[in-house]
Amino acid sequence: MDAARLAAELDLLRTRFPDIEHREHGGEQWVRIPAYSVPVGWSHRTVEIAFRIPAEPGQQPYAFFARPALALLTGAAPTNYTATATTPWGTDFAQFSWSPLEAWVPKTDLRAGANMLNFAASFADRLAELS
Repeated sequence: MDAARLAAELDLLRTRFPDIEHREHGGEQWVRIPAYSVPVGWSHRTVEIAFRIPAEPGQQPYAFFARPALALLTGAAPTNYTATATTPWGTDFAQFSWSPLEAWVPKTDLRAGANMLNFAASFADRLAELS
């Protein structure tokens, strides 16, 4: 990803998540949100979230990582979920396999199309499924 686009994506993420942390790790761009609200029905109400920014702006992002690992209060196992995953912030994250529900159509004008803020906001959709 070019430096200008990356900086613009990070600036846009900070409009909603001002305390994000960005790291380059193994040639990949990663973001961590230190406190992400989780709906009732999960084992925790706030978790850290980490995710990768794709190398190309047209690439759809995939997956997000939560710490501490989440469990459903019903006792059912979450779907499309791996209880142990590694991020640049540690090996004690869990991974949700996830893609945005909306079509991923980025534009040259970052705010006019799909962007990483849309992706981060979509985690709430996945967590609201309680599955």
